[in-house]
Amino acid sequence: MTAEPWIESRRVRASDVTPTGTASVLALATFFQEAAGHHAAELGVSMQELLADGKAWVLARLRMEVDRLPNWEEEITIETWPSGLDRLYATREFIFVDDADRELARGSSAWLVIDTERRRPLRPPSGLYDIDVPDRRAPLEQDEVDLSPPSAVDRERTFSVRYHDLDLNRHVNNVCYLEWALETLPPDVLDERRCVGLALQFEAETTLGDPVRATAELREEGESLRVRHRLAHADSDRTLALAATVWEGPPVL
Repeated sequence: MTAEPWIESRRVRASDVTPTGTASVLALATFFQEAAGHHAAELGVSMQELLADGKAWVLARLRMEVDRLPNWEEEITIETWPSGLDRLYATREFIFVDDADRELARGSSAWLVIDTERRRPLRPPSGLYDIDVPDRRAPLEQDEVDLSPPSAVDRERTFSVRYHDLDLNRHVNNVCYLEWALETLPPDVLDERRCVGLALQFEAETTLGDPVRATAELREEGESLRVRHRLAHADSDRTLALAATVWEGPPVL
C-alpha cells in the first residue's frame, strides 16, 4: 500500500497567536502533531489503537524551518507524509502552505513506539513495514543540527509539570517542552524577533508534579540570534530535552 500525503486545513485561532498577531511556532508544532495523528489513524496505527495494546507513539526528534508565521484568522494547509523507518524510528515530513500555495514552513520528525507500562521503545507496528512511502524529496536538508547542551547559562526558569501538560499516555505533551524552552527567552526577543528554525530532541519523560529547569545560552551571530536550550529535572539534573532555536530581527540583547 502506498501512503498518500495527508492534507488538512486549519484556521489560525486567537488562542494560537502571540501578542505580535502571528501564530507561534508552538501553534505550528501543535498543528503538525494533530495532522500526524490523523494520518496515523488513516494508516491504521492511531494512538488509540496503540494504547489499547499497551503501546503509544512518542515524538523523539523534531526539526522545523519557518519562512513566515501565519496571521490570526489566516487559513493554512498542512501536508504530511511518512518517509520511512530508521531502526526503531518512524520518520515523517511536513510542510505548511498559505492560501496562495506559498510555503510557510517545513520540517521533519522521528517517532518511537513505547511500551506504556515499561516505558521502553518497541519495534514500529508491523503495518508500517507494508507501506510504500511517497516518492518525494525531503523538505529539509539532512544536515546534522548541533544539539549540544548550553556551555553557559544566560537565562533560566523553573517549571512544575501540571495536570493539563499531560497527554493521552500521561506523559508531558511534546509541545510543552518547546514552550518551556522558549519561555526562558527575554520578552524583547519574543516581541521583536521571529523564530526561523528549531530543532528539538527528547531524552526522558516527566510526570505530574516534577520540577523542570530550563536553561538557555544566547549568542549573536551576524544578524541572527542562536540559542541552545536544555530542559532538565530540577532535582536530579537528568536531561529531559535539548533544543536549538534561531531568531532573526534587530538585536535586542
